[in-house]
Amino acid sequence: MKDRKELVRQYILNLIAKNHTQIVAKTLETFGDEISKSTVYNYLNELCANGIIEKKDNKYSLKKQGFRFRYKNDGSLDEDRVFDNDIAPIIINDKDNVKRACRYAFTEMMNNAIEHSASEEIFVIVEITAVYIDMYVNDFGVGIFNNIREFIKREKGKELTLKECASLLFAGKFTTAKSRHSGEGIFFTSHLMDSFLILSEGVLFSRNNFKDMNFDFKIDRDKGTAVLMRLARDTKKTTIDVFSRFSNVEEGFVKTQIPIAHVFSGFGPVSRSEARRLSELISSFKQVELDFSGVEEVGQAFVHELFGVWQKNNPNIEITITNANSDVDFMIRRVRAQL
Repeated sequence: MKDRKELVRQYILNLIAKNHTQIVAKTLETFGDEISKSTVYNYLNELCANGIIEKKDNKYSLKKQGFRFRYKNDGSLDEDRVFDNDIAPIIINDKDNVKRACRYAFTEMMNNAIEHSASEEIFVIVEITAVYIDMYVNDFGVGIFNNIREFIKREKGKELTLKECASLLFAGKFTTAKSRHSGEGIFFTSHLMDSFLILSEGVLFSRNNFKDMNFDFKIDRDKGTAVLMRLARDTKKTTIDVFSRFSNVEEGFVKTQIPIAHVFSGFGPVSRSEARRLSELISSFKQVELDFSGVEEVGQAFVHELFGVWQKNNPNIEITITNANSDVDFMIRRVRAQL
């Protein structure tokens, strides 16, 4: 009986976390044969009484605990010590896989702020609820996408938009400091966290569907970079699971996943130049998953350049297509058949 109660309570909490407006109706729809309407209200009242949720204007929300930190980035700041001294005590009662995931993600993003931002100060916020842990790392430096743009201009003589600079992060391995960094931190952190967002100068980077994200953190400065991360406290994910999806002991980081809708604007990629930019992202991998979720259409020129020209010259790179709608699938199959 206790297990069933905890299952229903957790279901209710997850609905509240997603800002669902019909908590009672949805819970009864799922557990209606096992519980009554009055029981659902009893659970809600109990959660309120225990300070886990709160009710305002007939709407339930998760109760939050917030912790704020401010650090001088004066050359003596170490990301691991910041986590161990300030962040670890906040999540000390969480499961080991959650603590390890948070430590990996936080130290990777904090290190980026320390070493790349040229910001004199770094702000950190941790917010916890019964359902999730939020971690924010906010600097006021040069801005991550600006930093990438200046690097590309200096190294390759190319002028990229900030959005194009953001797209370079999707594959992994990209870094502006190859002698000190592998470029894997953002890639693996974005897969490890349930929600992951980078905001800099109005440009967003995320693998998540922006419409599904409900961060309510207010960023009141345009300068710098803000990284927002969320992890469910009941997650089963481990760092080893995520790393093993994309790498192996013998060859390292060999597989990547590209969310096409986030890399290209509009309805979908149509041109040969877009295909060439995509091929640059994936050329150092052995296995590539192209996720076409949210892409309405692709152009014949894009598909021919990618599969007819580039892959012909790179036959050892395996490309897998996922979540393509009927129009996208038709164009890819049509061009591949002609080849």
